[in-house]
Amino acid sequence: MSGNSIRDTFFEECEELLEALVEGLASMEESPDDMEIINAVFRAVHSIKGGAGAFGLERLVSFAHAFETVLDKVRDKELGIDEKLMSVAHRSGDQLSDLVASARDDSPLDEAAEDELKKELESYLGGSADAEEFSFDALTLDFGGGGATAAVEEAEAT
Repeated sequence: MSGNSIRDTFFEECEELLEALVEGLASMEESPDDMEIINAVFRAVHSIKGGAGAFGLERLVSFAHAFETVLDKVRDKELGIDEKLMSVAHRSGDQLSDLVASARDDSPLDEAAEDELKKELESYLGGSADAEEFSFDALTLDFGGGGATAAVEEAEAT
């Protein structure tokens, strides 16, 4: 097994998720009220974002987060599906695909076009806190002497 086998598997899964995303977006246009389709599209973007975060692919995470947040507003019925939103969603799917390929191949990608599309996505968020930059922070776990017990006792005391 190569040292990159987990990363390679991630990119293989991305290809499948991107195919599901394209199919889902087409289905969303035909059935804009079908929550099962909307949830499947959301999960595809969410899964790509999560995997990208595990590999420290911040650019991919950041764009996917903006896309995912817009889709979440669609899921929550805070945003309606219309021609303009679907145009942005299709272009975002294409951009996500380009970002995956760029990360996989370590190839350059036009940041200006990406930033412009990300701004379009964020315009749907109305300047809410959801539009803030998203990042994954490493967790530090301390399994040393009594830390967990002390934390539980402190939590119970409040």
